Amino acid sequence: MGLRSNDPSTDIHKRRRVMAFVALATMAITVVITLAGLALHPYVILVSSAAIALIVAGVVLIITTRGATRVLGIAIAVSGIVAWVWMLVDGDAIKFMIVLAAGAAIATVSALLALRPRPYRPPAQEARTPRKPFILMNQRSGGGKVTKFELDDKARAAGAEVAYLEPDTDVEAALREAIADGADLLGAAGGDGTQALVAQIAVEHDLPIVCIPAGTRNHFALDLGLDRKDPSRALDALGEDGEEILIDLGWAEDRAFVNNVSLGAYAEIVARPEYRDAKFTTVMTVLPEVTDPSARSGFIVEADGEPRIEDPQLVQVANNPYAGADEPAPAGTRPRLDTGELGVDIVAYTNTTQLGDLVAQALAGTTIRSKAYHSWTGPRVRISSRDGVVRAGVDGEAVEFQSPLEISIAPATLRVRVPKERPGPKVGWPRLHRRIVIRLWDIMLGRRDAADAIEDASPSAVG
Repeated sequence: MGLRSNDPSTDIHKRRRVMAFVALATMAITVVITLAGLALHPYVILVSSAAIALIVAGVVLIITTRGATRVLGIAIAVSGIVAWVWMLVDGDAIKFMIVLAAGAAIATVSALLALRPRPYRPPAQEARTPRKPFILMNQRSGGGKVTKFELDDKARAAGAEVAYLEPDTDVEAALREAIADGADLLGAAGGDGTQALVAQIAVEHDLPIVCIPAGTRNHFALDLGLDRKDPSRALDALGEDGEEILIDLGWAEDRAFVNNVSLGAYAEIVARPEYRDAKFTTVMTVLPEVTDPSARSGFIVEADGEPRIEDPQLVQVANNPYAGADEPAPAGTRPRLDTGELGVDIVAYTNTTQLGDLVAQALAGTTIRSKAYHSWTGPRVRISSRDGVVRAGVDGEAVEFQSPLEISIAPATLRVRVPKERPGPKVGWPRLHRRIVIRLWDIMLGRRDAADAIEDASPSAVG
């Protein structure tokens, strides 16, 4: 299979260049008007300019940050608005002040649009359209999305064979039988656990998969950039409107995972049989037990080049790292699925002070800098348990492994067929800084693809 460029269209580049031009032109005009106003109304224009600068700074913080920093942005914007309104008492300068405010607003919005990063899209693979797709559908998953969106009928109309998942269905046997009958693509309409089982068999037979987000949360579909609101759109991948991408697949021993493996607090919670029907009550019941600083998980985490960590309260190993607080992507999402590395996040605290500091930083949405938090990327990690059993949540499913548990990643092994027209992974707003004029200038002249497309994801916050 060959690679095909999957860059955004020329129209997107043109729009970014236009926005960069508008931002720079508005900035220049606003500066000229400010200088003219200073000559006529020096005190009023000087103070009103400072007030507008506060408003702009506050609005930018409100849009591009969260937590305590966003609250600070609200305070700064309000103080700027109060100062600006107060200055309006000078009637001779009202026109100048209104023009300054309008110029600042246009420049800010244009700059944000020009600099907003585009979602990363893996290169598309040259691949033939599947002739005999086979799709498993869980009619109970996601509150009945299969029925609600008529996924079974639409899949059959697209040429796929559909089989329903029943409580006693042997998923592996069903998939292997379909392959024996000539299936050249495997798919699932269900949650991440089902997607992982399909992926495991597909990789074994070098077949592509299609992910239909019919589960409750669909983290895998989110990071693939699929439309989770309308899962039927994923079926476009079955025809000429589909393309194939190549991504990584995580392995917990011989079990594949598409999202993550969680140990400690989360694994203990999902292991409770009552969790499926009473999630909130179960979390509230179990959490105090597993988060007490004196509690010992019995785990030992080891990886080449990283410190040995004993008795962590929480371990999360992701198939590709989650976005950090300082990255232009929402927390809990993976900007890329083809970095070839696991994202490892560990929480290990020894007292309530460390726990409180950690929680405060997490809630503030800032980069976590705590002795209780460890994060790295790498190809593999080893987790041992003192009692000989490692209990984990693998893509939300409770699983027990014999100690030690080896978790690794297989780069570029999972073939995924996706619609060419898809929303793409979510991205946030850019951080505006002192080099904004240079960046806008480069974009306007076409020297760079606007705003650093997300290509260098690294974990710096718990996903």
